[in-house]
Amino acid sequence: MKKLLKSSSIGFYILMLLVCFIIGLYFAVAIDAGKNQGLAGGAIVVGYGVLFAGVGFIASFFIAYYVATKLLVKINVFLLILLLAAIGYKYFEFQQRDKLQKEESEKFDPPSTTPTSQTEPLGMAKLYSPQVNDGIPQKILNEENSEMGMGFFSPNYYESPTLYFYGNLNLEKSLMDHAPYDSITFKRNKFNQFEIATAAPFLVPEYLKLDYDRLYFKVISVSENFIEIVVNKTNGQTSYVDRRAGRLIYWPEFLLSMHSIEFLPYSKEKVRERSFENSGEVNTPHQFMRAVQIKGDWMKVLLLNGNFKTVANGWIQWKREGKLLIMYNLLS
Repeated sequence: MKKLLKSSSIGFYILMLLVCFIIGLYFAVAIDAGKNQGLAGGAIVVGYGVLFAGVGFIASFFIAYYVATKLLVKINVFLLILLLAAIGYKYFEFQQRDKLQKEESEKFDPPSTTPTSQTEPLGMAKLYSPQVNDGIPQKILNEENSEMGMGFFSPNYYESPTLYFYGNLNLEKSLMDHAPYDSITFKRNKFNQFEIATAAPFLVPEYLKLDYDRLYFKVISVSENFIEIVVNKTNGQTSYVDRRAGRLIYWPEFLLSMHSIEFLPYSKEKVRERSFENSGEVNTPHQFMRAVQIKGDWMKVLLLNGNFKTVANGWIQWKREGKLLIMYNLLS
């Protein structure tokens, strides 16, 4: 028993505990134990570390009892070198990641790396309407020569008051392996409505109307863990966000939720009886259209009069070669 209480044995217990804990962490990362688990992913990885540490700590007593003291000292030296090497490697990895994040942040040359307070909405969709009722954007147009993207991303600020922006991704790694370079935060005002508390200086979303619970970013690409969005519609700057931090809305779903649809000003597009260009025209007088079905580039619509009563139905081509042929009314 005296052998178990020697300083070399006690040092061995501590080193085994720490080294096995680190081995457990690396093992969890290697098998993607915390992948796609959100906030629980970190706890799962730590759990593996604790499990390995416990097994190693218990085993260290048996090893110390049966192994000669001189050999135990050599093992301690080896474990200490291994521990310092692991710590040094993680520190170097952290420094490299921090350097890459700074380079990514400086690439767009923002005036400040500190999120700034927002007092006025930063991004508004282009309007086509001589009047805007109560400040509500009505008819939203596709910007000329702009790419329509895959759809929209709407952050879930009800559950997460902070939306983080990521850059310089390794798509083979999980969210936990990346550090955000900026963010946008939300808070409730005195009317219990959400508003932006702080925002990155470059932020100009596709559509912003938080008093009507509307915040949309155009989606450029989608991966397993991330969504690439346009964070500044004026210059096309993109960033990545956590895919689980909000709702991904593809174009068909988005348009089916619109209050009404209209052709672009001076458009020569026609309402057709069927979903192809040579189909007969539907000439029933109407003021608005409402999407009820989407099939490829074509959309089945209800034709509405000024009182939003259905007077007929037909098909329209809503996009061609990646460009929108319509404008959509989000609210009324």
